[in-house]
Amino acid sequence: MTKVVIIDDEVNARDSLKQLLNLYCPDVTVVGDADSVASGIECILSNNPDLVFLDIKMPDGTGFDLLSRIKKINFKIIFVTAYEEFALKAFKFNAIDYLTKPLEPEELVNAVSKGSTHSNDESVNESIKLLIENISKPSVPHKKIVLKTLNTIHVVEIDHIIRCESDRNYTAFHLVDQEHILISRSMREFEEMLEGYGFFRVHNSHLINLNFVSSFKKDELILVLKDNTTIPVAYRKRDELLSIIRSL
Repeated sequence: MTKVVIIDDEVNARDSLKQLLNLYCPDVTVVGDADSVASGIECILSNNPDLVFLDIKMPDGTGFDLLSRIKKINFKIIFVTAYEEFALKAFKFNAIDYLTKPLEPEELVNAVSKGSTHSNDESVNESIKLLIENISKPSVPHKKIVLKTLNTIHVVEIDHIIRCESDRNYTAFHLVDQEHILISRSMREFEEMLEGYGFFRVHNSHLINLNFVSSFKKDELILVLKDNTTIPVAYRKRDELLSIIRSL
């Protein structure tokens, strides 16, 4: 049984989440709830939850303030937020689970399912640290992305990503140090996430970092990267890719 704590300053929001968990998540039990940063800290320390649903904005601070005051985060976190788009992108960059209000049952079930899996304290703390940094400086472009596998968290410089390759519902990241990281998320998610950072999807299966382009054999529709990898280019992407390369 997964022990859950809910921290939200709106009593209706807390009650609604409790009802949804009761209806759709039978393996979850709510062991406590709170309406502020101060009472939330007390609730967490008293109940030792496995999973915390955490609102962002509260009367006496933010969910980030709460986390910064807990010495050891040994629980999973699902943020519940009505934040604007830049903040949601920051959540994605740092592999932090979040739900937007109003809550949808299917999304809640998926989040709880992921939140019930094992994660070490270091990975949670590193993700939170980077998230707070990105949220607090929305005008500064992201320099790092968190790639989370089942047992490991990888903090990767965006400039070190050579390319991404789709493998059904997985995405393989190929890095400059020849490391390969396989993530159980679709490449469409990463394509949206990396938009504006010099990446271009040349093929259904390939998203490339334009900084690593060595040459383009336009008649053969073959792209050669600086690591000597050859990547097929979809015909429908040919002219757009040529235009981008000429502007580099």
